[in-house]
Amino acid sequence: MSDVTTKEKQTLDPVSVPMHKADGSQGGSRDFAPGPIANYPNYALLKEAVRRQQGRLRRGTASTKTRGEIKGSTRKPWRQKGTGRARAGTRKSPIWRGGGTVFGPRPRDYDYGLPKKQRRLAIRHATLSKLLDGETAILESIATDKPSASGLRQVLDRMQLSGTCLIGLGSELSVEQRRNVALSASNLPGVEVLPVSDFNTLALLKARNLVLTAGAFDEIQAREKAVEGGAS
Repeated sequence: MSDVTTKEKQTLDPVSVPMHKADGSQGGSRDFAPGPIANYPNYALLKEAVRRQQGRLRRGTASTKTRGEIKGSTRKPWRQKGTGRARAGTRKSPIWRGGGTVFGPRPRDYDYGLPKKQRRLAIRHATLSKLLDGETAILESIATDKPSASGLRQVLDRMQLSGTCLIGLGSELSVEQRRNVALSASNLPGVEVLPVSDFNTLALLKARNLVLTAGAFDEIQAREKAVEGGAS
């Protein structure tokens, strides 16, 4: 049986995730214990989830006019026979300059169905890849009283993170507090902010680093304990 279709579960070893204080300085570590999971990492599933998310981000408004939509007269340019020229029925023909387009792009929806169970599993695989590959850091707390791009930049610099970064927020933060963090990161290139409940496979995989608040880390660990005895 191929690796893609196997259903045998495997138990992954716990890992130590570095923890940082509110100012970004080193503050110890916390252990993450993943639950049992089958076929990890499922690259085929991750690819499909990323393609779906990229399709959902496309506007799909590209459009061209067919010969029936071109404005102009429907009069025959010249008579059918006797002129020595090729037959022509309309100036809207695709072979004429200014004519219609054949098989051109039309407005469409690039989204396609992916079962909810598979979407959730892809997010779990992507999250586990960040935690198990040493690309995750825990931030003890994050400033939420007011937006401050410079303050957030200083914290990330102290954490010595290189490359793009996804900041995961826990449900303990209010909508206003999440908004302040998002505004702080809006002017920082390569930094994205999402609640853990809104994680998607594309956002997780395209970020070089994953920064989780303490509450967000607890939520992910609680989810892993919840699947301890269930299918994964």
